[in-house]
Amino acid sequence: MAENKLYACLIILLIVFQSCVQDNNRASDLEANSSSSLDSITLNNINNIPQFTTGYKHKAMVLGTFHFNRSTDGSDVVAKNQIDVMTEENQKLIEELVNRIANDYKPTIIAVEWMPSYQGRIDSLYIKYKETGALPKNEAFQIGFRLAKKMDLPTIYCVDNRPPQPESVMTMELDFDDFLKSLNQESLVNEYDEDNKAYNNYMDNLLGKSDVIQHLKTINSKENKKRYKALSFTGLVNAGYKDNYVGADFTGMWFQRNTRIYVNTRNLAKTKNERVLIIYGAAHKWVLDDIFEGSPEFELVQPFEY
Repeated sequence: MAENKLYACLIILLIVFQSCVQDNNRASDLEANSSSSLDSITLNNINNIPQFTTGYKHKAMVLGTFHFNRSTDGSDVVAKNQIDVMTEENQKLIEELVNRIANDYKPTIIAVEWMPSYQGRIDSLYIKYKETGALPKNEAFQIGFRLAKKMDLPTIYCVDNRPPQPESVMTMELDFDDFLKSLNQESLVNEYDEDNKAYNNYMDNLLGKSDVIQHLKTINSKENKKRYKALSFTGLVNAGYKDNYVGADFTGMWFQRNTRIYVNTRNLAKTKNERVLIIYGAAHKWVLDDIFEGSPEFELVQPFEY
């Protein structure tokens, strides 16, 4: 009898203890809500914001790259150093990367940095590659063609776009340097020149110290993406004032180009559950990530984080 009473007391104490813990948790939750100034009505309003019902479940992976073939490199900053992707070691590493993406991500659409007007040429090269194994040096082919063949895809798709120059540039009456002088903006625009030059030199020097995969991992890292993003919001973006925001318009043109790339890529989808791989120059990585992440149709997947 005494043992039963003791057992009953223990059960009651346990219930009281659990109740206290739950009360403490509720108090903590209330305190957290109070500190963020969210009353119950506001919380209910937020929790009931209508969500999308269209049912898209696409995935997007943006693989930022350096340009494998310098002769076709149209970048604003052309590297002095270069990785020879055609060495036996680097060819093996590229093949390993392709196998990993094919096995783990299984892309259904591959989009590359070529203008749509080249699609016929790309299709012909892809057919030739499947017949002969001839693989051009460009990253679109070294990675894209290999992956497309492994996944038995019909081709890789050209999705690039080049918007026209902003009107503010076309209507400038002075050359750019004189324009900056007229607004006394030379120091404002040049303020970050040394920092950005140091970054470009650093990334250039890495090309002489890394294999192809090491460099791809570096340029696709979240740290490098953040640093590259800052290039668009220092220096040139500040050029202009009042009725001529030439620097901001140049930056806007970059967003315009990449938004069009997104649209070209998204419109390739034939189902609501595609897995898209976008192979693009590293400068595009941050903005394409932002755009695809902002779309309700896509889940963004990082190439070296899965």
